Amino acid sequence: MSKKLEANGLWESSRMMLPQHKERIIEHRSRDNDLSKPLLHEDEWEVIYQNIGISYRYTEEAEFEVFDSNAIRLVCGIISNINEIGKKIRVEWEDDYEWIDIPKLIAVRLKGGVFE
Repeated sequence: MSKKLEANGLWESSRMMLPQHKERIIEHRSRDNDLSKPLLHEDEWEVIYQNIGISYRYTEEAEFEVFDSNAIRLVCGIISNINEIGKKIRVEWEDDYEWIDIPKLIAVRLKGGVFE
């Protein structure tokens, strides 16, 4: 009797991989490495907004943790402008600036001064 007809022989002898299967496997493996933005509790958002206000009003330097395209990056500077409609803050440092979307923030920490 043929080995194909015994036990799991029929499936074992006819394995094949279509290009679509291979693409899907590669896509699935790459998605496993993706970093997702952590969900913040209301209290954490309150601290973030409080530190944004302090940095803006008292020109205190702050450190901003920003979630950006599957990575977390740090931006240090002073908030010079707040766009409440667009939900953005303008962070300035030495000779440059950047607009940061508030929903992308993970944490805001004051760097120094009276409020630390």
